[in-house]
Amino acid sequence: MEKINFAVCDDDEIVCDAVFSRVSNIFRRCGIEVSGAKYLSPVKLYQHITNPGEGERRINYDLICLDIDMPKLSGIDLGKAIKENSPETDIIFVSNREDRVFETFSVRPFGFIRKNNFFADLVDTLRNYIVTKNDTNNYLAVKTNNNSVTRKLKVTEIVYIESLRDHQFIYMADGEEIDIRMTMDELEEKLCGYDIVRTHKGYLVNYKYMARIDAKGITLTDGKVVGVSRNKIQDIKAQYLKYLRKTGAVLFTN
Repeated sequence: MEKINFAVCDDDEIVCDAVFSRVSNIFRRCGIEVSGAKYLSPVKLYQHITNPGEGERRINYDLICLDIDMPKLSGIDLGKAIKENSPETDIIFVSNREDRVFETFSVRPFGFIRKNNFFADLVDTLRNYIVTKNDTNNYLAVKTNNNSVTRKLKVTEIVYIESLRDHQFIYMADGEEIDIRMTMDELEEKLCGYDIVRTHKGYLVNYKYMARIDAKGITLTDGKVVGVSRNKIQDIKAQYLKYLRKTGAVLFTN
């Protein structure tokens, strides 16, 4: 996720400003470009999404943060209307009304943030949101060596790829080892744009499964160490930090 367009709706102007500012800052710290709007009136937000006035364009938001208790239109009713008109929009409730949390289930919200525990709840919820949005369903099609069967592998579940002589082996998160017919250069090209990096002439490694990078190599989350070229190590460290920011693993502080 590189960009997000979001809105905050709360009839208390101070709270609305605070929520918008805090959410924007967290996304930006994770390297995500932010645009959005603040609404003090749930009716106005409803109109912008469902029935914009003459000369106004219909607005589609990726994410909307809603209070529950608001005049003329409750956050729950507004959330239902938003989902009917824009089912792809995610909703997070920000409210003191914990007694109504079960009512929000009809909206299928992404999360519920308690105002009396705002900072902690917001960090946890946005971390989960960013990770969920980055965990895409993209697949890599490969042909196996043993029986020439074409497989579709989920890219986020590829831990690393190793080149051994004339063979390339893909190691999956579930422990499966796949011998494939494809060169490392071909694999690198196909995986360009994903969170997988060529750390060495013999390795392609998924940032998701890296635990530590040092002169000895890259330690994976399962404890295995794979090679890293000396001339690449600083760039890989920098890119790894960007990955951690993007996924919300670092820079989530109060």
